[in-house]
Amino acid sequence: MSESYIGRITTKGQVTVPVELRKSLNIKEGDYILFEKKGSRVEIRKMIPSNDFEDFARPIRERFQSEGITPKDVEEAIKWARQGVK
Repeated sequence: MSESYIGRITTKGQVTVPVELRKSLNIKEGDYILFEKKGSRVEIRKMIPSNDFEDFARPIRERFQSEGITPKDVEEAIKWARQGVK
């Protein structure tokens, strides 16, 4: 059975998520939620960050490959950046 909740939109377009729903979905201050439009309906889901390093690193690795940036280039950039650190 589905449950219904009523939220309120502020003048800045911010949405108040009802406390019952926040507790049920374990949504806390600072969490991200996804709004997905499905026709005339909107689904809201809590975003769960990936803790998988591969998921995090994949787009970076792909960009480096497409731009021809090598591991040596990265090492040299780090050394250059650290020169100003004391």
